[in-house]
Amino acid sequence: MIRRKLFSLILLVCLLTVSPVFSAGPAYSTINIEAIEKSLPAEKIAVGLDVDDTVLFSSPGFHYAFNNTDGPGGTNKYGKKPLSSDEFWADLSGYLDKFSIPKDAARQVILMHKNRGDKVYFITARPSVKNEILTDILHRTFGLEGHPKVIFSGRTSKGEFIKKHGIVLYYGDSDSDISESHEVGVRAIRFMRSALSNNKTKYNPGMYGEAVLENSEN
Repeated sequence: MIRRKLFSLILLVCLLTVSPVFSAGPAYSTINIEAIEKSLPAEKIAVGLDVDDTVLFSSPGFHYAFNNTDGPGGTNKYGKKPLSSDEFWADLSGYLDKFSIPKDAARQVILMHKNRGDKVYFITARPSVKNEILTDILHRTFGLEGHPKVIFSGRTSKGEFIKKHGIVLYYGDSDSDISESHEVGVRAIRFMRSALSNNKTKYNPGMYGEAVLENSEN
């Protein structure tokens, strides 16, 4: 009896040691690009994509903002709250995006839509700025000459622009990307953020029943 109990205890310890630990986060379904393409209508459509952490790994520019010490006495150039600074957003969309890195998953998604002849919109929650170079960077990077300029939604719901331009499928990483698409009756697919992203705000893949694109972290 003692040996049996001892054996059971050892077995339990071994199982706890080698067994994987599962998170208590919500489960979600995944989808690959081939399945997305098969789900689309034969005719050409308009699609939309978020920018930061969806098509671009733009953390280098945000890192610059958070750590800039070009202000008076070595203080942050953009003040105590860089993301509230109009100057930062002008710098990000005006030249810092030269250091943003395109995500491979975005390249593949956009190529699929381009080959179908779909119209591709980029909608970012960044505020509008003068002399932005983001449109040129995205169009050059993804080979989208002749497609619409980037839409800077600012504080306006992206749903308004999604509806206005007849977009039928929207890709984004944040909860609001998904919810604002659903609010206007449009299908949304979630991109995952890179583990290296400096956007550490909480987000919840699968929260609205949306599918998550496989391998979209990179």
